[in-house]
Amino acid sequence: MKAISQSRRIFRTAFQNIFRNVWLCIATVMVLSLALASVNLLVGLNVLMRNAAKTVEDKVDVTVFFKKDANSALVTQAKFFIEGLPQVKQADLLSSDEALKVFRARHANDPGILAALDELDDNPLGATLRIKARKTADYPFIMETLKNPQFADSIESKTYDDHADTIANVQRVASNTQNFGSILIAVFALIGILIVYNTVRVAIYTQREEIGIMRLVGASSFFVRAPFVIQGVLLAIISLLITGVMVWYGAKWADQSLLNLYNGADPGLRSFFSSNAALLILIEGGSLALLVGATSWLAAGKYLKK
Repeated sequence: MKAISQSRRIFRTAFQNIFRNVWLCIATVMVLSLALASVNLLVGLNVLMRNAAKTVEDKVDVTVFFKKDANSALVTQAKFFIEGLPQVKQADLLSSDEALKVFRARHANDPGILAALDELDDNPLGATLRIKARKTADYPFIMETLKNPQFADSIESKTYDDHADTIANVQRVASNTQNFGSILIAVFALIGILIVYNTVRVAIYTQREEIGIMRLVGASSFFVRAPFVIQGVLLAIISLLITGVMVWYGAKWADQSLLNLYNGADPGLRSFFSSNAALLILIEGGSLALLVGATSWLAAGKYLKK
C-alpha cells in the first residue's frame, strides 16, 4: 500500500513538473522528435537506396543472339547449359519469330526500321537467349562461359547491359548519406541531452524549497530523483508518438512522390516502416527512454550532492 502511495506521488510530481515548465518541456519534445526523425530519415534513405540498387540490378542482363541458321537442338542445349550454372538466376529462350515480335515492339515508333523489315522476304533474326545472373558480379563469368567452343560458332553477337557504374553510384550515395545522417543524429542527441539536463535543473530550481523540506523529513534520494526521471521518460514517449505520426505521413508522401523514379514500382518506404514498426519502436523508444532517464537521474543527483 505504501509503495502504491509513493508511486502516485512520484507520477503526480512528474506531471506537475511538466506543467510548471511547459515551454521548456515543449522545446525538449521538439528536439527529441527531431533526433528521432533524423534516425528514421536515415533508415528510410537506406531503404530507398537499397531498393534503387535492386531496381537497377534487375535491369542488368546478357542477351545472346544466335545465328539464323543455328541448329535448334544446339540452341536449346545452350539454354539448358547456361540455366544450369549456379550463377544464373533465369534464362529465357525466344524463338526467331518471338525475337522478331519483340524487335518490332521495341521499334514501334521507328517507321524506318519497320519499313525495312517489311521489305525483307523472311525473318532476319535468329533465336535469342536472355540471361539474368543472381548477382551483378557474376556477369563477367557468364560472358566467359559463352565463349565455350561448343556454342561460340552459333552465336552471332552478345550484349551485356552493364549498370555497374550506376549501382556503384547508388551505393556511394547511400554510404555518404549514412555518414551525414550519423553526424546529424549525434548532433541532435547531444542537443537533446543538454536540453533534458537543463529542463531537470530548472525543475529542481523551481522546487528547491520543497526538495529541501523533503530531505529534512528524511525523503530518500530515490524518491527525490524519481519524478524527474519519470518526467524525462514521459517527454520521450510524447516525442516518440509525434515522430511516429511524422514518419507515417512522410513515408506515405515519399512513396507517392518517388513512383516515377522507380518506374511505377513501390519505393517500399511505407511497407518497410509498417512491417518493422514494433522493432523500431522497441529500439528507438527504448534507447531514447534510457538516454533521457539516465540524463535526468544524473542531473538530479548532481543537485542532491550539493
